[in-house]
Amino acid sequence: MEYVYLQPKYVSKFQCDGKKCTANCCTRNWRIVVDEESYEKYLQIESSAREITSNIEKNPEGAGYLIVQNEKNICPFMTEDCLCKIQLEHGEQYLSQTCFGYPRQLVNFLDVIEKSLTPTCPIAADLFLNSDEPIKFEFVPVELPSWMHGKINVGETNVPEKFLSVIVEVQVTAISILQEKRLSIDQRLIVLGFYLFQVEDMQMKGEINLIPTLNKIYRSEEFFSEQIPMLLRSIKFQILEFVKIFFGMLQKIYGDENILKTDGNNKYIEILNRVMSFNPKDSEQDFQELAANYYDLQEIRKIFLREYENFFENYLVNDFFGGVYPFKVDGTIQNNFAVFVMTYKILENISLAIFAESRADEKNIRAGIFDMLCNISMDLNHNENYLAAISKFIADKSDITIFMRSMLEGLR
Repeated sequence: MEYVYLQPKYVSKFQCDGKKCTANCCTRNWRIVVDEESYEKYLQIESSAREITSNIEKNPEGAGYLIVQNEKNICPFMTEDCLCKIQLEHGEQYLSQTCFGYPRQLVNFLDVIEKSLTPTCPIAADLFLNSDEPIKFEFVPVELPSWMHGKINVGETNVPEKFLSVIVEVQVTAISILQEKRLSIDQRLIVLGFYLFQVEDMQMKGEINLIPTLNKIYRSEEFFSEQIPMLLRSIKFQILEFVKIFFGMLQKIYGDENILKTDGNNKYIEILNRVMSFNPKDSEQDFQELAANYYDLQEIRKIFLREYENFFENYLVNDFFGGVYPFKVDGTIQNNFAVFVMTYKILENISLAIFAESRADEKNIRAGIFDMLCNISMDLNHNENYLAAISKFIADKSDITIFMRSMLEGLR
């Protein structure tokens, strides 16, 4: 079968450079999987088979093998220049499927393979987060190196089989909503929530064949001018409810060492503490005080969101597409929407705290926000407990309208 990539245009510009990114992909206790075929290749390298395989062990939790990181939690094959020794000495055809693919994310829907880059790689993140242009997409014929023998290593998804024929169009419509410049970021998320609610309703009624018609409605100018104002007026933001849900969730994540086993991101919680008086270890946290502090930041927040609108728009578009929403996590489409919103709100509000604390230094603010997003994306993408905790925390918030009133501002 012939395939095509559906990918953001920035993907074709990506080029790995360990000197710039300090090779985050090879550190921090990441599970670096080596597939069976690659392991067999290593056994055939006469000059260094023993050196390579002595740093690889059988995967106790599944197929293949795992690279054993050294005492500094760094891949033993990473050079001082933050490059891969295996690739340097033997060529990219000796990279495992995991290492060859990262930071690319590939998923297959019938004859289309969606390809994107994860923001856990700073070089990749820079391509779209720091761009003033909206993310644009393209179809590209799949061209594989001869040594891959026509095999493409694609990730698994939770997309139901009956959705395969419409998932790409659902994502295209969702992305068009997320890129609607006439709306604020929160307003776009509200419209997206109503759209996904209707998609789920069609799924439950066995009317997936009607989704293309729904897509045309949501992408029409008539719908924008007549229906969207009504949707936005129906959502009246409640600061106290937001504080209880949002900071209650952060208490769960950052107050439990079993969820967050490293303290690398605690500095961001410390910023929230200094700016908003949030303390995840305080079981008697005063939510009324938090709500008052959050209210006092509203004018600064408006300025902040205007300045960083493109930044967050591109993050959300890439996350929705690369994460294969609305089927990223187990559960309903509404649950997936809630997870999508909550993970964004973590990034938005820590960014807001960084902005509020250091407004006089724009260059360092932007760099700090960028680094924070890359770091927390590592937990969102590689710490199963982190994302699972978010999903579990909001699992009972099944009424999408009530959830949006608690998390999103419909009126400016």
